[in-house]
Amino acid sequence: MAGLGIGPPDFALFEIGDPDERAAALEVTLHPKVLTIANTCLPGVTRVAGKPLFPHPAKLQRRRGLAPEELLVAFCESPKGYRGLPFLGVALTRGHLHARVGVRGESPRRAAMRRCLEREAENLARKGRPFRRLRQFSGWNFEDLPELAPAHSPAFWAELGEDLAPGRTGLNLGIAWTRDEARSVALGDLLGVFRDLAPLYKVLVNAR
Repeated sequence: MAGLGIGPPDFALFEIGDPDERAAALEVTLHPKVLTIANTCLPGVTRVAGKPLFPHPAKLQRRRGLAPEELLVAFCESPKGYRGLPFLGVALTRGHLHARVGVRGESPRRAAMRRCLEREAENLARKGRPFRRLRQFSGWNFEDLPELAPAHSPAFWAELGEDLAPGRTGLNLGIAWTRDEARSVALGDLLGVFRDLAPLYKVLVNAR
């Protein structure tokens, strides 16, 4: 299978020191490339999710004096945006390609998602293989990868729900490939990971 076309020149954009220059390079060069990958993934991701999804490029975080460290395209069930909703996503950082599942931004649905995670903690812990490479990226420094998540533990899933409480950061989990591995990652590999993440996504999106 052909790779996704992500290589050293793409990751090198995150090495640009000037915050404005880096943001401009990511928007002009890399955002369209990742959005093309997302659109190519869309039919397969829709099948994995079991319902129509819409791709949404995330706005680059521009803070005074700080260069953006992540580029994300999120898939969710709403055509209007993914804020406060469960999403599957493709992300690039300085050294990694990611497949993510998460919830960003406040919404009334977060309380139901929190309760559902607590109820489903035992079932999620029994999934085994799909979550064996799962990492938690909330509060990540964009350098060394976080440790593998203890996804075999019901306590992990129950505690994860606390991140959906009002005012908390939300969920941000996924599986990552290094920049060297990313050169050989194919569309089928990416969709395979989304298939692994689907049980968690479905728990969140069906929460009532």
